[in-house]
This record gives sequence, C-alpha cells and structure tokens, in this order.
Amino acid sequence: MVLTGILFVGVTAAVKHGAADLPAAESAFLRFAFGLVFLAPMTGTLLRTRISPRQWRLIGLRGAVHTLGVCLWFYAMTRITIAEVTAMNNLIPVYVTLGAVLFLGEGLAVRRLVAVGIAFLGALLILRPGLRELSDGHLAMIFVAMCLAGSYLFAKRMAAELPASVIVAMMSVVVTIFLLPLAIAVWRWPTAGEIAWIMLIACLATCGH
Repeated sequence: MVLTGILFVGVTAAVKHGAADLPAAESAFLRFAFGLVFLAPMTGTLLRTRISPRQWRLIGLRGAVHTLGVCLWFYAMTRITIAEVTAMNNLIPVYVTLGAVLFLGEGLAVRRLVAVGIAFLGALLILRPGLRELSDGHLAMIFVAMCLAGSYLFAKRMAAELPASVIVAMMSVVVTIFLLPLAIAVWRWPTAGEIAWIMLIACLATCGH
C-alpha cells in the first residue's frame, strides 16, 4: 500500500507538470491507451475468462463512472494545487465506506466511523466552505471522489466472481473505449514531451493499480 501511494503521488506530480496543457479528456484517454500496452501480457487470461451478461453490465457501469471520474480528475489537476487534489482524494474512502454500508450491506465499526470522520474533517479544512469561494477544480474533485468510490464499489462487487487482474484489465479497456469519443471532440496533437510524460503517467498508474 505504501508503494501504491508513492506511485500515485508520482502520477499526480507528472500530470501537473507534464500534461496540464492538454485537454482533460485527451490526457485521460492517452493515459489509459498507453496503459493498455502494459496489460498486453494479460491478453490470454482475458480471452480465457468467461464473463456473464450480468458481469458485463457491472464492468460497463464501472467503466462509465470511472471515465467520468478520470476526466474530472485531470480537469481538477489543471485548476487547483497538487496538495489540494491529494487532500481531497481522502474523500474517496469516505464515500467507499458509506457506499459499502448502504449498497453492500457491510457493517460500520466504530473504528471505521472515526476514520471516516477524520477524513471528512480533513477535506473540510482544505475546502473551508463559507470562508472562501470554491473553484470549479474543488467541485470537480468532490465528484471525482464520488465517481471513483463508485468504481471501487463495483470492483468489490465483482471481486468474488472474477480475478483481480481481469477486473483491472477490463476497466482499462472499457475506460479507454469510453474516453475515445470524448478525446476526439477536444483533440490537439500532443508534443513529444507531453507524450513522454503521458507514457510515464500510464506506467506509474498501471503499476499502482
């Protein structure tokens, strides 16, 4: 988990410094498209895995909410600081915990409730509602947390039925497909430097997952 955290800090920094000038949808699409290269060794596993119609629906729903979350995240990265993005990411486990209770029937122990409260208070310290005007970047991050929490809940729902590697790979494939028309709508040709940054982002993010 520590290594995963370090990798995603690297993703955040790379997006901020190397891909901030690209449209959000295009940055997100390129990140996932390049990420598919790292998943190529799993092609055989994917082809051998039998996926039921219900599982396909869950995969599609997860892909849809994850696509929206990723686009908003890339957008937020161009509007607010890395520190604010990182801090507001703490809302994700809050929504995951609440969603698991509401939709998956999980219990809410006191320790988890305290952790949720601390994370929520941390987000409030960053947002300071009523003390300053919230930017569109802050609002985007609120919806990012909701979308990515939903994505994690769909993954948790599928975890007992499909291998984790298949769940991750299918998310990458579906999100790439969903992002394609959004990227085309705002496309501008990236520079060589931006492509290099996006490839680094894809590598770090894929390893982090």
